[in-house]
Amino acid sequence: MPRITILTGTSRGLGLALAEQLIHLVGQEQGHLVTLSRKKSEALETAAQAKNTTLTQIEADLSDVAAVERAGALIHALVAGFNSVRLIHNAGVVTPIAQSDAYTNLRVINDTFQINITAPIYLTAQVLSASQHTTDRRVMLISSGAGRSPSSGWGVYCATKAAMDRYAECAQLDEGERARIVSMAPGIMDTAMQETIRATPKTDFPSLERFVNLHQQKQLTTPEDVARKLLLAMENDAFGATTIDDIRQHTF
Repeated sequence: MPRITILTGTSRGLGLALAEQLIHLVGQEQGHLVTLSRKKSEALETAAQAKNTTLTQIEADLSDVAAVERAGALIHALVAGFNSVRLIHNAGVVTPIAQSDAYTNLRVINDTFQINITAPIYLTAQVLSASQHTTDRRVMLISSGAGRSPSSGWGVYCATKAAMDRYAECAQLDEGERARIVSMAPGIMDTAMQETIRATPKTDFPSLERFVNLHQQKQLTTPEDVARKLLLAMENDAFGATTIDDIRQHTF
């Protein structure tokens, strides 16, 4: 059955690894891959052409309400033509990283919530409302262990990821057997996000040393390996049985 897959945040890191692997998989299935990122990627377009994969790249800054609304309308129209739907919310930002008394830039705080949880809620609604004709609907929200245990300096990031977990639980209650919705923690990967964390002063982020050590000891997983496991998990028959999940609990 031809399938449409929507993936956000594909410019680098895990999102790019997911997009590259999906181009191959979607091409095999004769489906349609839709990506959302700030800028279109010529490399992904070239790869899609080589694999004979139908690729639609939507340029959207998820911190921009109007851009999210435009993207939502495009996705709604595309999804309506398919009987099998996959949605992966990968886009996210880890900043601002600071102590509680330093969260004084309201715009930055709002942008982080907009990207990390507000846009995913809105875009998920667009997908679900356009695909009510099918029960083959799977949504994976890329969450974080930060949403499940607090870290000093991560008040905003932890809050957005905790919100993602709770939203997934509520959405699953809403949909019941009509959709499978999972908030998935991917573990700690060697990405630009980790570089941002390691560049943060310890006064802002007391757990800094732990992340520096993980990098120095080469204990960070690769985005490519995590992407492979996430895609296997999403197509597993058990996907959706655990709404708040962690890919490190799976063996593939």
